[in-house]
Amino acid sequence: MFLKKLGEEEIIRSLAERFSRKHPRLIKGIGDDTSVTFQRGDKVQLATTDILIEDTHFRLSYTPPYFLGRKSLNISVSDIAAMGGAALFFLVSIALPENTTKGFLDELYRGIDDAARECGAILAGGNTARTEGKMMVSTTVLGEAQKDKVVYRSGARPGDIIYVTGTLGDSALGLKALKSHGKDAIKKGPFKNAVLRHLDPAPRVEAGDQLAKKKLASAMMDISDGLALDLKRLCLESKAAAIIELYKLPTSADFRKFSGISKNALLNLALSGGEDYELLFTSPEENSKKIASLSKKLKLPITPIGRITPLKDKNKVITVIDEHGLPIKVEKLGFEHF
Repeated sequence: MFLKKLGEEEIIRSLAERFSRKHPRLIKGIGDDTSVTFQRGDKVQLATTDILIEDTHFRLSYTPPYFLGRKSLNISVSDIAAMGGAALFFLVSIALPENTTKGFLDELYRGIDDAARECGAILAGGNTARTEGKMMVSTTVLGEAQKDKVVYRSGARPGDIIYVTGTLGDSALGLKALKSHGKDAIKKGPFKNAVLRHLDPAPRVEAGDQLAKKKLASAMMDISDGLALDLKRLCLESKAAAIIELYKLPTSADFRKFSGISKNALLNLALSGGEDYELLFTSPEENSKKIASLSKKLKLPITPIGRITPLKDKNKVITVIDEHGLPIKVEKLGFEHF
C-alpha cells in the first residue's frame, strides 16, 4: 500500500503504537504541539540534529530502509556520545514521496526503533511531510551529561596525544563497494563488513561515557566528515595544531585486504573518507596507561595517531607525516557540503 492511500493520520497512529514505550521523565510525547520532559538540576541538556538526504547521503538503490532508519538515529546518538553524554529522547521528521510504500516506512521505523532500544532513547515526537523531490530523514536527539564532565572540542593543548577509537576507512571502503556492486555488496564479496560499517555505524556510547567520567579526554568529537577535517575543526576550537602519523592510523582486516596499507588508500579512505563515527579525542601523555587499560576493558581499540602542537599558522593546522617523519601532501581533508 502506498502512503498516499494510507493517509497522514494513520501513519502517525501506527508510529505512536510502535513507539509507545514510557519514560518517567517524558510527560507528553506524540500527540501535542511539542514534547514535554522533566529536567534534572544536576545535569546539563545536550541537543543535536542531523539530516540524511536521498542521493546526497544515501541512495535507495543500495540502502535498505531498515539500515537507513538505524543510521539516521545512530549518527545523532554519536554526537551525544562525543560529548560524554547519554541519549534520552529523540524526534524524527521525514519527507517522503507519496508513492512510498507502507512496507518501506515500516522497515525504516523498525530500524529507528531497534537503534533507539540499543541506546535507551525514547521517541518524543516528530513530523511527516510529502515531498515532490528527494526523500529526507531528520533526527534530533536530546541527551544529558554531568555539567562538570561534558567534553568539548576546545580543550586540546600542545603536547596532548591524539587518539581514535576503532578502525578508520571502513565506511568509505564500504561505500565504494556499494557503488560498484549495489545491494549485493551487503551479502557477497570480500568487503561486506566494511559495507555494514557504512550502512550501520555504531555510536561509541560506552567509550564516550567512560572517557568523560574518568576525565581522560581533554577534547573530543566524533568522526563524521573525515579524520583530517574533523581534527582540523577540533584544533581550531582549541587554538592549536596537530601532527598525524599516517601509518599509525588503525585499519581493519577488510581494509588491509583491499589496500595492503597503501599510501593512497590511507590518505583517501582512512584519513579523509568520512562517516566512520569513531571517537576522536586528545589526552595528556600522562593518561596513556589509563587509556590503554580502558581500551582493554571495553574490548575496543583506542589508538594514538599523533600529537597536538602549537598553532603558528591558521593555514597550516594539520600536518600529516610518513613513517620517516617527512610531511605528506594531502589534497583533501574530508567531505564538505559547500
